[in-house]
Amino acid sequence: MIFRKHKLSRGEILFLGFLGALLIFISRISLTIQEAPLYDLKMKAATRTLEAFRVIKQERLRRGIPIDPVDDPMESGFIGYKDSPITTSGGNYDAKLTSINPNWSALVVQMLHELGVKEGDTVAMHMTGSFPALNVAVIIGVETYGAIPVWGSSIGSSSWGANIPQFTWADMEKVLYDRGLIHHRSVVASIGGNNDIGAGLPDSSRELIREAIRRNGLRLMEVLPLQAAVDSEYRYLTRNGKPVIYINIGGGVVSLGTVEVKRILREGINEPSIYPLIMDEPVEGLVARFLKQGKYVINFLEIVRLARRYGLPVSPASMPEVGTGPLFYQPRYPVVLHVVLLIAYLVVILLTLNGVFGKFFGNPPEKEEML
Repeated sequence: MIFRKHKLSRGEILFLGFLGALLIFISRISLTIQEAPLYDLKMKAATRTLEAFRVIKQERLRRGIPIDPVDDPMESGFIGYKDSPITTSGGNYDAKLTSINPNWSALVVQMLHELGVKEGDTVAMHMTGSFPALNVAVIIGVETYGAIPVWGSSIGSSSWGANIPQFTWADMEKVLYDRGLIHHRSVVASIGGNNDIGAGLPDSSRELIREAIRRNGLRLMEVLPLQAAVDSEYRYLTRNGKPVIYINIGGGVVSLGTVEVKRILREGINEPSIYPLIMDEPVEGLVARFLKQGKYVINFLEIVRLARRYGLPVSPASMPEVGTGPLFYQPRYPVVLHVVLLIAYLVVILLTLNGVFGKFFGNPPEKEEML
């Protein structure tokens, strides 16, 4: 080929810059927003979840439990009290607000698809009273996907969760089941809190939780030591078949086993390969047990970080609309067009460096050398 020693003029440099800017403009205007994969299924799940949210709000008001618009700016009915007789620990207020979003169910649909869950597969779960809105979204997401959810519940709650003694997670679950908005119920329920038996709570507080479990027709699990409680719930979760994955919602000790596991687990999807990091913990929680069996674990904890990762709003002041955000819509660029534009631009750059366009800018090549 012929290579010309050619020093670019200001005009040639400006030409390449202008052409590059033009190609960027063409790229931008060619961008389209298209429906994300599983759009219809995600919309169905989120719509069902929003309807369930409305029912919970109506039921709370029907029971004469007022909603504080200051603490619950969405007036969702899912925000409890900072403290109450059945509050097991402190809670992150921003995380509680962030969890009240019907579009979480769309994320569940997406994650199940990513993990290869099939219609009719069993999905094991454990949830607490701390994130009742998220519990609802996850249950409906799994059911809408076509999988079978099997879960245990710890009824106690951290601050701002379902910590109203007259309207616990057990009450909410039964309301939704009776109205046909969910099609399964907890296979077992425990007090929750320290050691899963409300250690440190007054006897009267533990009795309030037991009463909530009894009045809603759930099976009470009150077992010591903690490892025995884990073993007991595991038997309930697996008695009708082997779950293909496990979902943790909240910080239940039966699920996590120890505080250290909470630190190691990543929010969202966790691969079985992390099991060696937690295998030596003194209590083997449900998370560790399923990881040991080679099952993926979806962890709904560190809710604010998880929301940011998937484009969900943090601490929204109003109820998010169904079907908004990157879970439902994604940018699409025409790949073929961009490949052609890139190749064309590289060719123009090479020709310009070789002096082909120099004469148009009063800068012809100086000399030629044969290579």
